Amino acid sequence: MIEITPTARERIQGFVNAQVVQDPALRIELDKSAATPLSRSYAISLVEREDRQKTEIAINVDEIRVFLNLDTSNLLSGAVVDWIEEDGSGGFRVHDPNARPAPVARPPSDLALSGPLAERVQMVIDEVINPGIASHGGFVELVDVSDDTLYLRMGGGCQGCAASAATLRQGIERMVRDEVPEIVNIIDVTDHTAGDNPYY
Repeated sequence: MIEITPTARERIQGFVNAQVVQDPALRIELDKSAATPLSRSYAISLVEREDRQKTEIAINVDEIRVFLNLDTSNLLSGAVVDWIEEDGSGGFRVHDPNARPAPVARPPSDLALSGPLAERVQMVIDEVINPGIASHGGFVELVDVSDDTLYLRMGGGCQGCAASAATLRQGIERMVRDEVPEIVNIIDVTDHTAGDNPYY
């Protein structure tokens, strides 16, 4: 289910040798402060085995104990845990093969956008945005396009979701502007207080 690289294993053993931890376990959590349905992020920490929380399941990955909550265990099927050194400091990282790659990297020509502005925006919503948030039960609908301003409404799991603002700013806005550069302003007209099944 989860792979731990040799580099990450060496780092865990280094912590044990330095007596930072005696009987280690890796805790992997979905970082809800940084994650959106379009971009997942994980928080990984090395803890003692006895620190397992009641909401976590424990699995063995080649003799290394890993703590996951139920939601995270579903997200991490086939994930790879590695230790990455960056700018003089290091940390555990997760490569999640199930995370949807950000479609913003797609060249605009892939969508063959043409026609009135509203039609082009609708094509981006249908072909790029909604498939990306459908796994969280969410969707986005076009309300109006006026000059360079786009009005959107979020529904399903996105309505009332605590990560909806991040999803809009970090994902949807970039996708729309990459494909339809005429759009300058994007306004969310969703009544998020009316959401009855938010993802977060």
